[in-house]
Amino acid sequence: FSSVTLHGLTSSDDGECSITLNREQSFPAKRYSADDEGRAAVEEQKWNAISPPADQLHADLQIIDQLSEGRLGQVFSARLVRLRKSIHGETLPSGCIPLPSQFCIKLAKPEYIRSLAREAWFYEQLSKEDSYPGVVTPVCFGFFACRVPDNVQVRSWSSIEIEPEEPLDVPEGEEPIYDFYDDDEEGWYCYFDDGRRSHLDSPWHLQQWKARTDRSPFVGILITERLGAQMPTEYCPPRQKGVSRSLPEELSELLMLLEDLNAVGIVHGDIKLNNILSRASESWLSSEVCPHHRRIHPWRLIDFDRSSKYDPANPIDSPYVSTIQNYAADDICYQ
Repeated sequence: FSSVTLHGLTSSDDGECSITLNREQSFPAKRYSADDEGRAAVEEQKWNAISPPADQLHADLQIIDQLSEGRLGQVFSARLVRLRKSIHGETLPSGCIPLPSQFCIKLAKPEYIRSLAREAWFYEQLSKEDSYPGVVTPVCFGFFACRVPDNVQVRSWSSIEIEPEEPLDVPEGEEPIYDFYDDDEEGWYCYFDDGRRSHLDSPWHLQQWKARTDRSPFVGILITERLGAQMPTEYCPPRQKGVSRSLPEELSELLMLLEDLNAVGIVHGDIKLNNILSRASESWLSSEVCPHHRRIHPWRLIDFDRSSKYDPANPIDSPYVSTIQNYAADDICYQ
């Protein structure tokens, strides 16, 4: 999609109204490395954000209900009302291209729009690899944003339950930054830009964000296919001191998903039960078979806003990160 119109999310003084958002550029991360020499061989074009498509499909989506709320934002289910060739183009016939029956809309809280832009970049990175979207992660349809018009209110923002934590040590007169990243710091010891401009030139880069003249809030959304329920706690047996244990099937499945991420140099960074969802109940994709494990994984990983990317060819980083991710998986599967 190049753009979307959301129905049921916003209202004005005259009642419920729709809002149209355009595809936006994502926020590339710097390369993470535990290698003191910072060696890397990642091609620049594989690291850059994907240019937002222009004059392509436009989707009208109707919000159904709110599914959850997290630190970063609120999550809604939505259905497709109609699909158009472009924002002002003709309506396309139903079923002309494969699409899920329901979508997941992740709406960023105003303070965390940069985090959503960063998460979108990781979905883009995975989309550059064969057989990752819809196999290891949900299919992502893009990151969309627009400024909130003065006469429009995002209705769900008035019922936010998880309030953003106030940043500490904000200099007087400066805007508080709620979603500060380690790679926002210049010269931070384990993050490298490798001479690439994609991070520095991003409109979401901290310095450019602070320098923006229009301070009106964004409506920012990430659209994916809707998945199933999170991994239940009963799949995670309690630890028993001194008792040997076999590897539960769910941990084995999770380790396979993390192997897939390691193969393309991604550290998830926030492995927990509510970031592991069951695959969609409907089969709308031509194939969901993982080419690495030759099976359909029953689970998908979500929420990449705190992830990092490294060079999987680096002889220090690859085994180091693999060990970290395996420990994280073990920790949640044995609470």
